[in-house]
Amino acid sequence: MRRGRIRNVKGCCVHVTHRCHNRQFLLKFSRDRRAYVERLRLASTKFDIDFLDYVVTCNHVHLLTWVPDGTELSRAMQYIAGAAGWAYNRRKSRSGSFWSGRYHPALVETGSHLFRCLFYIDMNRVRARAVEYPSQWRDCGVHELLGIRQRYRILNLERLLWCLGMPGQPDDFRRWYQVTLDELSRESCHVREPMWSECAAVGSRDWTERLGSKLVAGRQAIREVHVPGALTLADESASWGLSASRRATDGLLF
Repeated sequence: MRRGRIRNVKGCCVHVTHRCHNRQFLLKFSRDRRAYVERLRLASTKFDIDFLDYVVTCNHVHLLTWVPDGTELSRAMQYIAGAAGWAYNRRKSRSGSFWSGRYHPALVETGSHLFRCLFYIDMNRVRARAVEYPSQWRDCGVHELLGIRQRYRILNLERLLWCLGMPGQPDDFRRWYQVTLDELSRESCHVREPMWSECAAVGSRDWTERLGSKLVAGRQAIREVHVPGALTLADESASWGLSASRRATDGLLF
């Protein structure tokens, strides 16, 4: 194979990052962010994909998804990103790229590592000092996870709880989730973790090693990066990031 590809991976959690062209603030207006969120809702009905969390910022988006295979995520992202770019360019009488290339997918191991990814997404706007508490940002999944938003929901809470190892425990999850958000919001230092937007996969050392053995790529295309824990979660074990060359990740699963 000329490009790296993870084969035979089914039913996986994937963290998606997609940035606007040249990091421009093309999503700075609320109407454009709300339109993107609505397309997420429509995508959840059109494609075999579950959204577990999301945040739409002024110049990029984070999505946490569960997909049966990579083709469904690819189809959903083509629909969401394509529609967003077309609508913006049409409204602004603009031509050219809306997105900075293709979205970046990173496989995430279920359990404690998924917890960590979840809170990393939720704290994005606090980390950027745009708000003091995650729910103060309108265009994110926090409102659904806290049980505030009941209509026009996007997230599959049942799937999220299953992936987190908490099936059938929505009340317990929300209590713990609220307490953790409160604790994280009170912290004065919020560190960016580039592994979520740069690595091919994030999880335990054993999991990333097994996953890495499935990646067909050129010499020295894969290396493991030890990432010390930054969030205080139920499981404080460190996460490991599987780092691959762009040539490898171009064909990664999707």
